[in-house]
Amino acid sequence: MKKMILQPNGINHVAISTSDMRKTLLYFNDVLGLPLAALYWMHGVKGTIHGFLTINKSSLLGFVYHPTVGTDIQVGKTHPGTMDGTSSKGTMHHLSFNVESMQDLANIQDRLMAKNIAFTIPESDSGSIRFSGPEGILLEVSCKQNINEEDLWDNDAALSVGIDEHSLEKLKRPKVYTNSSSSPIKNTPIGKDAGYRMHYPPAVYRTMISVSDETLFNMTQDAFPPNQKKPFRIRKLTATLTMLSHMLYHKIFNSWRKL
Repeated sequence: MKKMILQPNGINHVAISTSDMRKTLLYFNDVLGLPLAALYWMHGVKGTIHGFLTINKSSLLGFVYHPTVGTDIQVGKTHPGTMDGTSSKGTMHHLSFNVESMQDLANIQDRLMAKNIAFTIPESDSGSIRFSGPEGILLEVSCKQNINEEDLWDNDAALSVGIDEHSLEKLKRPKVYTNSSSSPIKNTPIGKDAGYRMHYPPAVYRTMISVSDETLFNMTQDAFPPNQKKPFRIRKLTATLTMLSHMLYHKIFNSWRKL
């Protein structure tokens, strides 16, 4: 049996929260020329809209809208504000788009000026331009240039974040993971996992992790707009009852356990 190498081969999409879907889509459509790829009610998430813009054949820029999305921007917490600024852990610092040549970069500059978008060119990197997008998103457009191999790795920088020379070499060449098993791999139960978890209520999360993929799929596969009547489906009803029974079990017997 041929072993399958499990490794991502690119970014499908990045999804950013927005409080104004229309304004955000119009900005990236008009200023950077990204065509609309999709706009629909987010699957299985009540009252939420998903919008996508095309970057290339395999990558999309996504936005998520819900009426409760916060509008408070705190530089240094929610947003870095500038390239030399910082924001809270887990938040996006900046988003950089790619162009193929310096001429393409110059054309982007012309486009930004035509749209009255102010930008800066860093002294240390003439192959990029930086500017602000809607809702404080820090943006950049970059052109990959020829860089000396030795300039890509800074041992002092690595050591300052706890990565020694040996660890640095291992990071450059991650261990290949293969799965030769023909049977599905079961989900890791809460308590035996690595600790990276989504913020669902404990009973809900334990239920989602413990039920079969088929049950979870039948429970969430149908997403209908709020104004469309949902058809009756026995598979979804069965999956819902299964989920509720699991959730009740976890609420009764695992309520004392913390995630």
